[in-house]
Amino acid sequence: MSDLAPLTEDEVTKFVQRWYLDLLDTHAPMDELLACLADEELEMRFPEQTARGHAGFRDWYDRVIHTFFDEAHSIKELSVSIDGDVANVKVLVNWQAHTWTPPDARSKWIGFNAGQRWVVKRSRSGQPMVVTYIVDTFDPMEGSSAL
Repeated sequence: MSDLAPLTEDEVTKFVQRWYLDLLDTHAPMDELLACLADEELEMRFPEQTARGHAGFRDWYDRVIHTFFDEAHSIKELSVSIDGDVANVKVLVNWQAHTWTPPDARSKWIGFNAGQRWVVKRSRSGQPMVVTYIVDTFDPMEGSSAL
């Protein structure tokens, strides 16, 4: 049994918003992102791969920040349900970015709507942390280039 207070819906909502808007959109330093993630039990299922633990996330994030620029995430739907010491999150996020492949004359715009499920717990430091992050749907927007 933990002495830490249960997560609140408001706290988890702010955590999800921070993840996208303050961290991913700005290509935040790795340490700031890792502070939001469990390590040994972390599983992140993306359309292109499954990342496990901090090492798996590092590899995924390094590829992302060297591939995509002008990233913008918009949260379209968000629901949080608290079940004991776990928060179950469902989020629909719109993700838009640009890519450039040398020697192409122009960058390419991409846009997707991603339906996701997260499991969030409180870390030993008291902050919310992602334990499971699953992308269930990944639908391209009209006019989007392929990944």
